[in-house]
Amino acid sequence: MAGIIIIMIGLLISTVDINAVALCAYPEYKMVYDDLDLGEVIQKYVVNNMLGKNLYLDIFPDILGYVFIAVGTAMLIKYNKKFIRVYIPLIITAALYIFTDVTPFLYTGKKLIVYALAASFIQLIVEIYMERRLIYTIADTTSDLPNERDTVLMKFGWVGSALCRAFLYFIVLVGLARWIIITYAVVQLAFMVFCIHRMFRCRHYLSVIK
Repeated sequence: MAGIIIIMIGLLISTVDINAVALCAYPEYKMVYDDLDLGEVIQKYVVNNMLGKNLYLDIFPDILGYVFIAVGTAMLIKYNKKFIRVYIPLIITAALYIFTDVTPFLYTGKKLIVYALAASFIQLIVEIYMERRLIYTIADTTSDLPNERDTVLMKFGWVGSALCRAFLYFIVLVGLARWIIITYAVVQLAFMVFCIHRMFRCRHYLSVIK
């Protein structure tokens, strides 16, 4: 039961993104004009919209959320060995999250654009995969006839959150209006809160799967 609550906290932390404090400024980016494969628009999208000018401290750091998920998952392994499979994508997600944030300090020019864009996109895919594996394993482990409705609604809430996250990635990248980004972020959070609420209702149905 405690494991599910800790996972709930981790999912909530990793969903809420509020940049509070600028830790340091990224090195100034110099546009690449002589590369036909690297357009100016893509460079501006990545540098200005996705990375920004500063490395920020998030009020709710995703890394902290991943730690909570890891701890909570460890507490649920005794119920279902399939929870072990959450760890590889979780570790990859955490590593790519850190790597994307520090790429402006490691690379310049074309390498920065290619590595930052690739790392952030792969992180998005792997994180969604990790969460799906986690949510669906919890649903299987708490599957019981009286709880069937809540497990289905928990999956529904997560699917809505995952779709919003995918849209958010692209609308942030292309730099759409701030109000559009905030709207999608709020809707994503609402779906995740709904998912977490149903997960909380499932906690009493944990049973060992052999």
